Parts: sequence; C-alpha cells; structure tokens
Amino acid sequence: MFLRLIADNFARRPRRKLLTAAALSLGMAVATAALSVSLDVGDRLAKEFRSLGANLVVTPEADSLPLEIGGVDYRPVNAGAYLPEADLPKIKTVFWHNNITAFAPILEVQVQTWSPSSRHLSSPAVLDSASMIGTWADQSVSLKDGSAFQTGVAKTNPWWKTEGHWFIDNSAQSVVGSRFAEKNGIKVGDQVNVSADGHHWMSLTATGVLSSGGPEDDAIIVPLPIAQQLANKPG
Repeated sequence: MFLRLIADNFARRPRRKLLTAAALSLGMAVATAALSVSLDVGDRLAKEFRSLGANLVVTPEADSLPLEIGGVDYRPVNAGAYLPEADLPKIKTVFWHNNITAFAPILEVQVQTWSPSSRHLSSPAVLDSASMIGTWADQSVSLKDGSAFQTGVAKTNPWWKTEGHWFIDNSAQSVVGSRFAEKNGIKVGDQVNVSADGHHWMSLTATGVLSSGGPEDDAIIVPLPIAQQLANKPG
C-alpha cells in the first residue's frame, strides 16, 4: 500500500518530482564537496609545506645577529653562540612535537681544500677555500620517552638533488656542492682533502654532488663530528 501511494504520487506530477529530486541531489553534492574540501585541505597544506622543507630555525638566545657580506661573516671573533648537541632531542619535547617531522643541526667552518698529490709537500698548493657545513644526513636520535627518531637534512630539505648518495653519518665522507665540484673538477668517488687554518688534515670521500640552488652549492657538506673537530668545538 505504501509503495502504491509513492508510485501514484510520482505518476501524477512527474516534472515537479523530478525537479525536487534534482534539487536534493544538487544540494547533497554541494554539501559533500564542501565537507570533503574542509576535511582534506589541512592534510594537503601540511603535505605541501613539508615538501618545501624546514620552516623553523632554532638559534641560541645569546647568539648575535649575523652580518654576512659576500659570504664572509663580519661579526666579532667572540660573537656567536652554539646549541649543545646533547640538547637537540629537546626539540621534540615542545607542545607541538607531533608537528616536527625532522630537524638537523648546522655547524659551519671555513676550510681550505688541497690537491691529493700535494698533501705531503712542505708547501702544498691550495685548490680553494670553502665553507664546510657539518650536519646530519640520516641520524637516529634517542628521545626522552625511549623511542628513536630518524632525522637529518635528507628529510628537512627534500628538494635538494644529489648525484650519488648522502654520506654515512660519523664517517670520513662528504657531499660537495655542484658549483664547488665543477670549479675544482671533483666527481663522485674522488677524495677531498681539507684542513682548517693549515692544521687538522683530513681526507674525505665525495659520495655525492649536491644541487640545492642556494649557498650549499659552493660548500662541502660533511658529518657533524668532522665539522666539530675542524672547528675545535666538540659537542
């Protein structure tokens, strides 16, 4: 009986019923689309922002403002402060720790590069001077809750392109910037001999050539302990 009443109702005025059904369908489609966009836009924005890399820089409170002209730091010699490496896991203890997908320390030191054949000479020939950047490529960090957090520049800077592969942390390896490699004829697998102020000779294997579109293209990127040793700033 109920089905018969419904059928008779649609049969008497079919055009009006079709118009009503079309209006309901359109309204439901608009409501569904609006809900989908509102629920999905946050995830899409987060994904896009992550693809752009790191968006926060953490510096010591006592650090002075940088003053660089032509890549040269003109701050006083006693200026600048550093974050202890042991305090880096504390970054994941802030209120928004779930939003921190990765982080990486940066320690810069000016070095000289030398030709492999001239290292043992009394007056070796300097190839070039460059900025060395010590950081983590893919480091496992132990957090306060006992869990392990995998992080490094490979995650904070996903748009960087590397010919070859990233160095292994805590090894005598390096990744050289594309402009530095082209200028000095360095290829993947070559040895890069460096020293700081003529001391602390070190030979590093170039495992990759980096194209970042920034100042890293003129630098040598190495594991953090190597930069700490050459800068004489352990920890």
